[in-house]
Amino acid sequence: MSGLEIRPFSDDHLDDAARLLAARQDRHRAAEPLIATAVDFRAQIERELGAPHAEGAVGVHDGVVTAYLIGRLADDGRAVVDLAGHAAAGVETLRDLYAELAQTWVDAGYARHVVYVPASDKALIDVWFRLAFGLQLRLAVRETSAEPPVDAGVEIRLGAPDDLAQAVAFDRLLWEHQVRAPSFSGVQVPSEAEVRQGWLDTWNDSNFVHFIAERAGRVVGHALLYRRPAGDLRIPEQNIDLAHAATVSDVRGSGVGLALTAHVLAWAHEAGYRSMTTDWREVNLLSSRFWPRRGFRPTFLRLYRHVP
Repeated sequence: MSGLEIRPFSDDHLDDAARLLAARQDRHRAAEPLIATAVDFRAQIERELGAPHAEGAVGVHDGVVTAYLIGRLADDGRAVVDLAGHAAAGVETLRDLYAELAQTWVDAGYARHVVYVPASDKALIDVWFRLAFGLQLRLAVRETSAEPPVDAGVEIRLGAPDDLAQAVAFDRLLWEHQVRAPSFSGVQVPSEAEVRQGWLDTWNDSNFVHFIAERAGRVVGHALLYRRPAGDLRIPEQNIDLAHAATVSDVRGSGVGLALTAHVLAWAHEAGYRSMTTDWREVNLLSSRFWPRRGFRPTFLRLYRHVP
């Protein structure tokens, strides 16, 4: 790009980058009010730069920083541009910055690249699409509300340690679903023992709230809420996250998922939470159709590219 100078990101660029990120967040908030408000943008960028194996670059025009990009090399073999990892006054410059950093990522053996983009910013999304990225996952939010109960012939109760086996089965059910078409996630489904270990302390951790749906004494679904810490660009104040939800396959379409969703939204509303976040893979046909119909609006997109 004519007149563009690309420089390594240094501490001297933090204030300029923070202003670019603040402007991006202001545009985003105008489109979706339920995103974080009390944000220290400089601290967000410092956190991105301070991640292990992170590096960044800035685009300078006539001595003014007009764009920045920060990526980190993750333990799972991906190069990741996180929520605060890029912003620009002129978005085309980001393509030049990606070319600069991506070469080092590929040379280091990192061919899978991920970037998080505000869902409302069509110009930013277009830039990454023109770099051969595609949509992989949506992060979303909606208001909590005093939803009326859904009559689906189920009883919904709080989960307990005795529900460990059912929780493990639902967790593995989702992993297995995402391995099949059209997701083809390519991930190794964790063993029952591995999933069990991850759930063991759930009911002793005040950050989690677990619900079980039963029909005629049979467990047919569950939902897990998580009090996710605020402080990044995604999580607003007074928010709780719908971290996991699943139903057994033979009851899908009978209202179990609707009943669970209405229950957790009403519970969260009564508990004083203003909003609920969740996320889903766009190639998960069930989730990508169900959650938008429940009123969840996209806040960030996770875009993905695998370099040949």
